[in-house]
Amino acid sequence: MRRLIESLALEGTALTVTLAPTLPVDARTLAAATAIRAFDRYPVVDSVIIVTGATTLSLSREQVEHHLRSETPASLDGKQRWRQAVVRVAAGLPKLEGEPTRPPPLP
Repeated sequence: MRRLIESLALEGTALTVTLAPTLPVDARTLAAATAIRAFDRYPVVDSVIIVTGATTLSLSREQVEHHLRSETPASLDGKQRWRQAVVRVAAGLPKLEGEPTRPPPLP
């Protein structure tokens, strides 16, 4: 993922991650995974904003926790459980312009 990051900015409790305009994965999926990890590792962060090209996705800690239900990132110990959690959070994000109705499956 590091090669995709163009810049990071922390303003107050918002983390903005600017990514390359062309991504090898679905932007919603990447935003969901980034938000889950950021909220787990940095308790001070309350929102994660992903910018890629003309697309901006914003996730709040509350949104992510809602979609994770009672799970915590630490409880997502297996790859399958992690993927399911990312898909749940990504599915809760608004559909992007030109995006297919169903997000592509994770590899």
